[in-house]
Amino acid sequence: MASNPPIMATIHIDDVKAMARKAYDDPATMERYFASVFDGGSSDAVHCAWALTHLPSDANSSIAAHRDSLVACATSTSNVSLRRLSLALLNRIEWPLNDNLDNVPESYITLLDFCLLHMMMVDEPYGVRALCIKLAFTLCSPYPELREELRQSLLLIEPSNLGAGVKHTRNKVLKALNS
Repeated sequence: MASNPPIMATIHIDDVKAMARKAYDDPATMERYFASVFDGGSSDAVHCAWALTHLPSDANSSIAAHRDSLVACATSTSNVSLRRLSLALLNRIEWPLNDNLDNVPESYITLLDFCLLHMMMVDEPYGVRALCIKLAFTLCSPYPELREELRQSLLLIEPSNLGAGVKHTRNKVLKALNS
């Protein structure tokens, strides 16, 4: 495989797994993949993001190092696949949270606002909506006032507008919020 991310019209899961192994074994390759993701909505960006989602869990700290850029990518790209994959990467990482909402990073607020909005959007793909619900729950969990806002928002989502996966995620998060 070339040192740069592949340029292909179609990519298969075996290619993605090979790219992930290469990125895991070579930090410079991993950084090139992240750079491609942040460059925009080309198919290379999507392929690289897809490969990064296949990194082993012990690489989550490498993903977390790109938290702010991933938030910017997820919240600004018009490429739905890149949005979903960026959200999937963000869903893998730990979020350093504190007791005071006044001291949270700007990217945290940006992502939370995005997730609260996009989980409600019926024209957003189910995968994006489910990831937005999961991330909103993660971000709201330590803050009772935000937990209640999330609960109320989830109750407003009409279940008939949801696919099975989003409905399951919604119900699971509502159950956790109510317990």
